[in-house]
Amino acid sequence: MCGRYALYGPYLSDDPEWVDGWVERIADPLAGVARYNIAPSQILPVVVLEKGRPVVTRMRWGLVPAWAKDPKIGYSTINARAESVLDKPSYRQAWRAGQRCLVPVTGWYEWRELAPKRKQAYYLHAADARNPMMFAGLWSRWESPSDGPLYSYTIITTEAVDIVREVHDRQPRVLATRDWRDWLETDVHGAERWLQPESVPVAYHAVGSAVGNVRNDDPRLVQPLPEAELPGLAKKK
Repeated sequence: MCGRYALYGPYLSDDPEWVDGWVERIADPLAGVARYNIAPSQILPVVVLEKGRPVVTRMRWGLVPAWAKDPKIGYSTINARAESVLDKPSYRQAWRAGQRCLVPVTGWYEWRELAPKRKQAYYLHAADARNPMMFAGLWSRWESPSDGPLYSYTIITTEAVDIVREVHDRQPRVLATRDWRDWLETDVHGAERWLQPESVPVAYHAVGSAVGNVRNDDPRLVQPLPEAELPGLAKKK
């Protein structure tokens, strides 16, 4: 699963290394974004297709289906399992409507249980840390009786592959750069191919426990834990 992630980096402002033609459309609206402990229910940038063009907008993390009675369901819909996204009531309407989005990230956090009631946090990111990543997502519009429309999104997850399995058995569906635009534009049936796990170059390192508190949000959270502070079972082989 993915319950916390980060979004920061020089490519968001001065020197973006994105798909050709996306720089002006995506990087500029994200200029200045620096978040190191993004959590569910927060309002965050996503990329959607609008009039045939990818644009950045902001939505709440935790998908609220159009049929929901209230937005509280969003706390349990931050991730959508790829294996059931086509049929599960919370997501199938958004899927069938082609309401797909890209979730820009620099990296995400997972926790591995080392012993009963003892977990170690890890930060996972692109193997080339200079590069951004995009998670596959779905979005929805919910009409509030009093406050107007609420736009929200969920992150699609698959079985973990390759090195990620050392930390967790699930992972966000990271899209290869070549697939970013196609994920937004392809018809519903064609998009099903991205619901399968895919190997992507990922690296990870242990981080401090401060990330567990959502009130902490600064660059120290993504820094590797010093070797001397690593529990024995948390050290990479």
